[in-house]
Amino acid sequence: MKKNYVIVMLVVLVVSACGQKKSDKETTVRPVKTTLVESKSEIKKDFSGIVEAVDYVKLAFRVSGQIINLPVIEGQKVKKGELIAAIDPRDISLQYAADKSTYETASAQLERNKRLLARQAISVQEYEISMSNYQKAKSNYELSTNNMRDTRLTAPFDGSIEKRLVENFQRVNSGEGIVQLVNTQKLRIKFTIPDTYLYLIRANDKKFKVQFDTYSGAQFNAKLEEFLDISTDGTGIPVTITIDDPAFDRVLYDVKPGFTCSIHMSANVGPLLEENMTMVPLSAVFGETEGKKTYVWIVNGNKVERREVTVMSPTGEAQVMISSGLKAGEKIVTAGVYQLVEGETVKELN
Repeated sequence: MKKNYVIVMLVVLVVSACGQKKSDKETTVRPVKTTLVESKSEIKKDFSGIVEAVDYVKLAFRVSGQIINLPVIEGQKVKKGELIAAIDPRDISLQYAADKSTYETASAQLERNKRLLARQAISVQEYEISMSNYQKAKSNYELSTNNMRDTRLTAPFDGSIEKRLVENFQRVNSGEGIVQLVNTQKLRIKFTIPDTYLYLIRANDKKFKVQFDTYSGAQFNAKLEEFLDISTDGTGIPVTITIDDPAFDRVLYDVKPGFTCSIHMSANVGPLLEENMTMVPLSAVFGETEGKKTYVWIVNGNKVERREVTVMSPTGEAQVMISSGLKAGEKIVTAGVYQLVEGETVKELN
């Protein structure tokens, strides 16, 4: 009798324990972080860029000859009109003198024939021949004058000699590079954006801030100069911006072509978006193990409800744009989305 009593008590205890565990599981409340869905129209993105010179040219002579003066060295600053190099003008000067003499003779002959034609002392044909000789002589004289001028190579703008391509007393051909001249004061910044972000560049209200790796912490306002509306080689959309910030003092910030920088871009794309588009944290979106559907957890009272959404594209700052499935003002879970189940009771964390 005593033995049977003990067995009955054990059964009662086991049943009670099972009931208690089941009750505890049913009343478990999972803490979650939440946020409200916003109809946000400002998108921010970061890109990497490189500094380039606006004025950059390889200088060359238009005539051939031997260099007799090359006063510049690499890194030297030059002013507009300053001598870069000169070639021996002797052969060209001889041709110049001959062409000048021929031109003056032809000009004088044309004037005489003009007077003789007026008195009908010569034929019209003779006058036309003198006119032809004059025009030919004038053309040769102008060419020789230009060749004489082209024996001296001068800087077309203020800049620095980036590279010297020849040595003094070297013979060069016309069109052969002598120096590479770069204007380090006029700079532009080039970077590339993915094709999917072309709509950001097209937005009317957009802003750029530039931060150079060499001068971290200092940001400067910039403006869009140009961009290519298509991706020609599949690598993205080339974009060019220029700094227009008065705080960008070149004495304090000695930025040179080739420097790297970060571009912080913000664009108000509200006019480009449909009314039902929203933005949510990237951590709120999750997908199925199999398939391409994406979801978020909607907080309805104190329970969660899974809802399918359509993701348009990432927007930067760990956010994604949702084109359908959500409305502004709805509350969603932003952390631990893979641990939740449909209808689970949750408690919001501040």
